[in-house]
Amino acid sequence: MYRRMLWFVPLLFLFGSLPTVRAQTAERCFPETGFCMTGRVREFWEQNGGLPVFGYPKGPQQETVIEGKSFQAQPFERNRLELHPENPRPYDILLGRLGADRLAQQARDPFTFPKSTAQPNCRYFPETQHNVCGDVLKAWHTSGLEFDGRNGKSEAENLALFGLPLSDLQTEAIEGTAYQVQWFERARFELHPENQPPYNVLLGLLGNEVTGPTLPLAPPIQATPRPLPAPSFNNCQADPNPDAAPNYPVQIISIDKVAETVTLKNVGPDAIDLSGWHMCSVRGNQEHAISGTLAPGQAQQFPGPPGTIWSNSESDPGTLYNASGQLVSYWKD
Repeated sequence: MYRRMLWFVPLLFLFGSLPTVRAQTAERCFPETGFCMTGRVREFWEQNGGLPVFGYPKGPQQETVIEGKSFQAQPFERNRLELHPENPRPYDILLGRLGADRLAQQARDPFTFPKSTAQPNCRYFPETQHNVCGDVLKAWHTSGLEFDGRNGKSEAENLALFGLPLSDLQTEAIEGTAYQVQWFERARFELHPENQPPYNVLLGLLGNEVTGPTLPLAPPIQATPRPLPAPSFNNCQADPNPDAAPNYPVQIISIDKVAETVTLKNVGPDAIDLSGWHMCSVRGNQEHAISGTLAPGQAQQFPGPPGTIWSNSESDPGTLYNASGQLVSYWKD
């Protein structure tokens, strides 16, 4: 029932001013997992997002060895809360780096992930040389740990919750299905194009994966992207089977219908020559010009020609076809 919850569900608890709120000392228990939380862990959990952000407790608070040091910590579905009473509030509770931990469990070195350079309409992090773009960037900016008591979330608060990106968007297997995912120090964002926005972005349950009883001992089998469908390009007419688009090796990242721009990203391992490719506005049966070559991991924005192609008042999906007329990517609107 709670196996995969949406991270962007409205928060169950209002954020407060951390230094002035007294800690909850009574236990709060969850029959869903059979574990309880109390004291500072309960207070932090309730004040910084509760169930949607951290999930249910997956074990008791207990002495835990982390990077060679012993701390009191408690595991949750999405993260691990570590007690550091030597630090002033709010830094007396620190979050585990479960994104990095999970990759280490899988014997995967994030330093070997392909790096990228700054891309338009993305947030580039020179610290790790990765871009965060589109729906993932929107999701990253929406939530954070409350530090300053102000409305909205600053990037410092986003970083405190999710950490820095450890990869660009890439294709991986999630429960046997290929998805576009992006790894962060403390999270894994997953794009689920089968869902309508905002439910097309899910946050992986890394706490379950790290502390669960059936962790893989070897790196997981790499997902094979869905094959391209049979050619179906018909002068930008509506495609008969838009769900057949594998969104690989090039994916439509975003379409700004007001600015008349399209952003495409090469999510495959090889450079892609866009010669002969077609980017279509479905409602207007019009073609949005694209050209050039996309390097692996590169996202590029393509401005439209003079005039209006994209409908601003009605639904207007986008379709991307390769030079053979096969539907490569579909953007729902």
